[in-house]
Amino acid sequence: MSSTVKGGIDYGLVKRHYDCDDYVAIPFTATQDYYTVGTMAYLSDPTVPDVLKGWTLFAHNQPAMPTWLTTLIALGAIPTFVWPAVVPAFEAKDILFRSDQDCYVRFAGSARVQHLIPANTYMRYHTRCLMFFVQSAGVSGTLNAWIEG
Repeated sequence: MSSTVKGGIDYGLVKRHYDCDDYVAIPFTATQDYYTVGTMAYLSDPTVPDVLKGWTLFAHNQPAMPTWLTTLIALGAIPTFVWPAVVPAFEAKDILFRSDQDCYVRFAGSARVQHLIPANTYMRYHTRCLMFFVQSAGVSGTLNAWIEG
């Protein structure tokens, strides 16, 4: 086989196009919950937001902190803080999901089309969004998301 034939994803090349990245593991249940893109990157390092790299203050219009984040605070995994109405975020352009149980993901709104993420399957979406919603398709589990934007 020729060495010029490429297969799969060249993450080195992809990374040159997207300045922002984020990784999150979201526990999900039958109750729909949401994730604002960039939240975990921001909590890990508050100096990360940079308007030149696409970060913005995003008004997400959610009345309360997401359930999964409240659980992390209760466990002492992250410090207590006040959930603001406007949060630092960046627009996702490429998201790779993997879930340990079947779940549904929605983009652009909590009442939009549901996309099924089958258990133990990688699903990639080239969609532009500032937040997404997740809900179980039966059994509770954890959704892993690798986000670049």
